[in-house]
Amino acid sequence: MTEVIEQPVVEQRTGERILGALLYALFGVIVGTVTTFLHRGRVEIFDITLWVGIVLGLACILCLGIGLRLYLVDRWMTTGFAVGVVVAVGGLGLWNPGSSVVVVGDAFGLAWLALASLVAAACAFWPELPNRRVRTARARDEYDGRSHSNEEESPQ
Repeated sequence: MTEVIEQPVVEQRTGERILGALLYALFGVIVGTVTTFLHRGRVEIFDITLWVGIVLGLACILCLGIGLRLYLVDRWMTTGFAVGVVVAVGGLGLWNPGSSVVVVGDAFGLAWLALASLVAAACAFWPELPNRRVRTARARDEYDGRSHSNEEESPQ
């Protein structure tokens, strides 16, 4: 019989949360910078141009954002990551006196600016899902016809 062991919840202090969010924001700036420089990558196969850079960049931000959201209990870290991505993408895409050469003002550049920010924000502000381990243990017990009250009454 498999027993679910619940770990005690350790409360983080506000200083730890802020420091963690700042470190994940720095990580988000790095990811946002790298993916912004690579979002225009393309491959030509038989005279067909495939824009793989924007797809891989968005997939990278999405996978990292979902992974952080599922792994970390606290939203501060994922929000820090999202803020870092938005700052990097927005900062590199801003128009300046010499104009931006990293994010060109065409459809792909504007799509990158909008979608990268939306994907990062969606990962940070996605609603909290119930814990899978508790959910599957409860469903398994209901399927087997067991409940916590029956386990206490029956000696084994």
